[in-house]
Amino acid sequence: MIMSEVNYDALKNNMIYVIKENEIKVGYTPNSVGLNYPLDSLNRHLGTDCDEKEMIALLNKFCGLVEDELGDIKVEMFEGKFYLTVPERGVTYIHKNIEIDQFLKEFVDLFRRIDPPVIEDILSVFHKYSDRVECIGVDNDEFNYVVYFTDGKPDEFMYCIDLDEDHASYHRLTRGDFDALGFGKYLKN
Repeated sequence: MIMSEVNYDALKNNMIYVIKENEIKVGYTPNSVGLNYPLDSLNRHLGTDCDEKEMIALLNKFCGLVEDELGDIKVEMFEGKFYLTVPERGVTYIHKNIEIDQFLKEFVDLFRRIDPPVIEDILSVFHKYSDRVECIGVDNDEFNYVVYFTDGKPDEFMYCIDLDEDHASYHRLTRGDFDALGFGKYLKN
């Protein structure tokens, strides 16, 4: 079901943020970038409750709304997920017009410089940008810690961090996706 107010900006901002994260990790390359979104994640971003057919219609409208900036985005379905390909023109626009988030740059650089970093190093990066940081140790097969800014500044992502003796990795999830995957149970209410 399509709601009267569709939040196209949330999807656009998420796509830009993911592309900028990729740029931080591997550098800018003037190539298209493909992004995968499950239907339920797109519904959370857009504030809708659509089925696949309705979502295709919304994404086609979205592509028209952002074409001047992001180019002619290609929308495909693959194994039950939506695959949005931002063309070279859109990736170049993002590179030239959207500043790199300094927190994210420093966070990614820490993982690049020190493998594996320790949680204290990770938290020092977070605390450099805010005093409102929550770090919760978790016991599951996916990650050891969830770290996030309680006020959503400088960003609203949930950082799921997996640290072991030889390696470290992280996943950035929106709060909605974090909850939908069943991880909300780790948060303090």
